[in-house]
Amino acid sequence: MTAYEQFASVYDIFMADAPYQPWLHLIESRWQITNFHVADVGCGTGTLTVPLAAKARTCVGVDASEAMLAQAQERAYDARVHVELLCQDVRALWLPRPVHLAVSTCDVVNYIPGTDLRQVFQAVHDALVPGGTFAFDIIGPARLAALADGYWHQIEEDAVLLHETRVVGQTIEHDVHAFVQVDDGLYERVEEQHLQYFHSEADISAALRDCGFNVCEVLADFAHKPTDAADRLVFITRV
Repeated sequence: MTAYEQFASVYDIFMADAPYQPWLHLIESRWQITNFHVADVGCGTGTLTVPLAAKARTCVGVDASEAMLAQAQERAYDARVHVELLCQDVRALWLPRPVHLAVSTCDVVNYIPGTDLRQVFQAVHDALVPGGTFAFDIIGPARLAALADGYWHQIEEDAVLLHETRVVGQTIEHDVHAFVQVDDGLYERVEEQHLQYFHSEADISAALRDCGFNVCEVLADFAHKPTDAADRLVFITRV
């Protein structure tokens, strides 16, 4: 089963602290996207995709989870904006038109094994117009340390999340358990296991260069800080 198929219905509840606003601020401060064709690769439930679509010439959202895309479609409908949503594996990315800006946020690249990075980066490269930009983030060293033998829980009015993580070599294992309130006060249990892969800044940069990208900036937590202590590294690249 694709990651986040069962968890899609409660995903937004537990992603309230995800850096969608910093990403939106970064994009709006760097690029005038009014005339841009934009792609959100690994768009999830469309939290970033929909505001981008409201500003861009066109916007495509791509995700491997049909359940997540269903949530994104509902979000776009409620906001009365048009988003083209495609269910695809990013390793076989195909867009209906070349785009000026592609983004992959909130650890999308960390779901890609190191052996597949170049395949994904090449697919994104080929989907961009000449001079186009690919911006994305990855897990930084500080967050990797926090994920080693980590345990988190979150209690909301109608849902409870238990989240355990382990780091085994370069692999990050996630056990996600959610209890979601349904009719008559009963709770439905949702369980998923996810795998992520830690990529060093050097490995990412090398893979990007091999695929024809120029690495313009690497930002630690959206600012100019030392990258060796970052929770999140943001790459700004151009073809």
